[in-house]
Amino acid sequence: MPLPFALIGVWSLLQLMACLVIVLRLLTFRRGHSRHRHAIAWASWLLVVACTTTAVKLLCGIRPPPGPLEALLTVALAILLVIHRGNLAHVLRAPRAWLAWIWRRDTW
Repeated sequence: MPLPFALIGVWSLLQLMACLVIVLRLLTFRRGHSRHRHAIAWASWLLVVACTTTAVKLLCGIRPPPGPLEALLTVALAILLVIHRGNLAHVLRAPRAWLAWIWRRDTW
């Protein structure tokens, strides 16, 4: 039986808001003069579809409520996309740069 909207828990509400932020930020991204990357465009499209279906399922009560880890990871992704102005390529590039910096360290 679907849960009414008033009974949505804190983690569900947090993940719902984060999914909506992700979708809106990705849909309002303006590329400007940067080049078009097909793989990043497909990844962005898949992320929009996944977040939209998650939000709809949370609103309808079809999906079980998320745990704290899942909700906080969604919030972290939403924060990263807001910081990088919706540029998914920059969000995906950052961990590679951090790993390269750790790998190059001479203090090991």
